[in-house]
Amino acid sequence: MPPLAASTAALLLADARLPSGGHAHSAGVEPAVTAGVDAGHLGAFLHGRAATTTLVEAGTAVAARSARLSGGDLDTVEAAWAARTPSRAQRDAARVLARGYLRVGGTLLPGDEVIAAWRERPVPPPRPCVLGVIAARLDVPALELARLVVYEDMQAAAAAVLKLEPRDPLELVSLVVELCSGVEDRLPAIAAITDPADIPALTAPQSEAWAEAHARSTRRLFRA
Repeated sequence: MPPLAASTAALLLADARLPSGGHAHSAGVEPAVTAGVDAGHLGAFLHGRAATTTLVEAGTAVAARSARLSGGDLDTVEAAWAARTPSRAQRDAARVLARGYLRVGGTLLPGDEVIAAWRERPVPPPRPCVLGVIAARLDVPALELARLVVYEDMQAAAAAVLKLEPRDPLELVSLVVELCSGVEDRLPAIAAITDPADIPALTAPQSEAWAEAHARSTRRLFRA
């Protein structure tokens, strides 16, 4: 692969058409809809997700990036993420999604020893750890990585809404802009994370309970 500019790498990783498996993830939307959340309240639900679960993922990705650049312990980053992700269903979904990003990483960064080792693991690390390692190797700045994680999560949610509760796609574009803008002022602090202990410890108990119920469902479109 020819070298990628950092800005191009960020665009590539944020592209919904990237074959990473994100189309199978609803960012919690399907569990919420299945639980009875009214379509008109999905925006409020996603505001809550952006300020909790999504920031944990962004902080984890930044911490993994820092560990990869400094030779730090990526297992510690993974453990910190797991401690902040109490729902087993959400942890499992993040690891399934990681497989897609590991395939992408194997193509973009052939010969990378961390990605190669992770692809051999029976249980892969979570998606934000993989994104952090890829971002480190592609020189994506920490702040852009944090924005990327938030944007990718909100876009996955918007795409799921269109399948579950069809509406004007432009309405969802406006919602994604609103959601990303709503946490922008928190991202510089996220981008400054180097110690896994500083990853935000933010939870959304109701969403986690819905994810657990959704994992037991036999009729669903999305993994989580």
